[in-house]
Order: sequence, then C-alpha cells, then structure tokens
Amino acid sequence: MLSWSSTKAGGPADLGAIVDGSGDGGLPHGAELVAFAEAIAGWDDDQLDRARARLAAVAGEAFMVDAAAVAANFEMMTRVADGTGARFPAEASTFRADLDQQLGIGGFTSNH
Repeated sequence: MLSWSSTKAGGPADLGAIVDGSGDGGLPHGAELVAFAEAIAGWDDDQLDRARARLAAVAGEAFMVDAAAVAANFEMMTRVADGTGARFPAEASTFRADLDQQLGIGGFTSNH
C-alpha cells in the first residue's frame, strides 16, 4: 500500500530504508513517520510521546493524527484477518516472498 501511494504521490518509497530505519525512505517527514511507527509498535510510552510530538512539530497535528489512524487501521485489519482465518492469496505468494526477502521481514509473515 505504501509503495503504491508513494508512487501516486510522485515517487516510490524506499521500503528498505524504511524497514531498517536508515533514512526518510524518500517520503515527506519520513524519518519522523518511521520513528512514530516504531514507537507505536513498542512498549516505551515516553518514546511514543517523543515521536508523536516530533511528528506533530514537523508535519502538524492533523498529519500526526492521520498517521496514528492509519497505524490503528492496519492493526485492526490484521486482527480481523487473523480472527476470520483469512490468508494471503496463493497467487500473490511469489510477490510476497520476494518482498519479504528484499525487506528482510520473512519472519513476520505467516504461511498458514
């Protein structure tokens, strides 16, 4: 989804840089977005407070709220899919495997 939306907005995101946290991924406010996403996924409330404040400071509060809503929606979609037993379509498995390898995230996906 990010690769599609960033391409529509003018250029593809560097997903590798986003995954390893080495830069902004070619996105406006990308470094702050990555820090915010990592903080959302973590357990450190102080880190989340700092990341939230930094993103709001550079991009505006409305942007930060939208980013939080996107993160929450992805969490919700994952839980719904897991709860219903939905699985990634078999016909897309080659693309998914290639992307998993490129990003080094193979351990995060389920083959069930």
